[in-house]
Amino acid sequence: MDAASLHHFALMPETATKTARAEEWKVTVPSETEPHARTWMAWPSTPAVYGGRGAYYESVQETLGRLAAAIAENEPVAMAAPAGEHELAATLCGPRVELVDIATDDMWMRDAGPVFVRAADGAIAAVDFNFNGWGDKQAHARDAGNVARHADVIRHVATIRGEGGGIEYDGDGSLLLAESCWANDNRNPGLSRTDIESQLKTMLGVETVIWLPGVRGLDITDGHIDGSFRFAKPGMLVASSVAGDTSEWGRAHAEALAILAKSKDARGRGFEIVSIPAATDVRSNSDDFLTSYANYYLGNGALYTPQFGDAKADAFAEETLGRLYPSRRIVQLDMDRIYENGGGIHCVTQQQPR
Repeated sequence: MDAASLHHFALMPETATKTARAEEWKVTVPSETEPHARTWMAWPSTPAVYGGRGAYYESVQETLGRLAAAIAENEPVAMAAPAGEHELAATLCGPRVELVDIATDDMWMRDAGPVFVRAADGAIAAVDFNFNGWGDKQAHARDAGNVARHADVIRHVATIRGEGGGIEYDGDGSLLLAESCWANDNRNPGLSRTDIESQLKTMLGVETVIWLPGVRGLDITDGHIDGSFRFAKPGMLVASSVAGDTSEWGRAHAEALAILAKSKDARGRGFEIVSIPAATDVRSNSDDFLTSYANYYLGNGALYTPQFGDAKADAFAEETLGRLYPSRRIVQLDMDRIYENGGGIHCVTQQQPR
């Protein structure tokens, strides 16, 4: 594809940035199930993160491009990428994916990019949670900081640090998060759970925040919630489980289930838990491989979920997700290069609501 045939977003005028004040900031955070204007993604642009330039780094980019192309069959996809990467990105993503001239370090748009919210008048805004590389664990200075400007929406900067993958919300006032990544001095030193919860309620318009323990220091995210629990709908959660897991991860998961069994959501509902066992017979031998089927992404008319090569587990996940989301086509993809770097399909996508 030559440069003249590429589709690019026009540069939008810089939008105002302001710190949220409760009296002027009345929003809700829409469920991922709502129709999207587009999906945002980010191009991996730092070879050193993947051992330098070479076959492995190229395979990571190819995998991300394949995912972008699949999502673009059903809704617009905007790929943040520095201009020098556009020719390669266009080749790997295909002609349906919009290329947006935004500097990036890595591909984790869910964390580095904003969380989109909706005001009472229907206007969309972007909440910036001050991404700092999961507690200064990785270079992050260039990571997708201008998404709001290119989406032509107002950007609101929170007074706390965190990531989109560290929160899970139902679109009806309830939010789940892990204490291990939010009440952590590598993001929010000196802040209590109450301080953090108050800011999340203000910035996202949620009413009920449920804290789960999570796990600190065993992965780069300090235990993001979107690898473990997802809202299928208000009052119903998909949980990734590992039978007989006695590790720190397993103990944290059991504690989370016990907390959820006693919790109520913003509308007074208890939680129904639908468990999908993690894959065990996988192709990758990476120590960081995320084997969770909970890290799926809901697009317009389709659900994108990993296929790990574990025939029994893959089939069970496909059947269960198809039952939970009967109006969506289930698209299973080999995304091993993403999952073996500690994240998944949900981690590299972020929905912009209509």
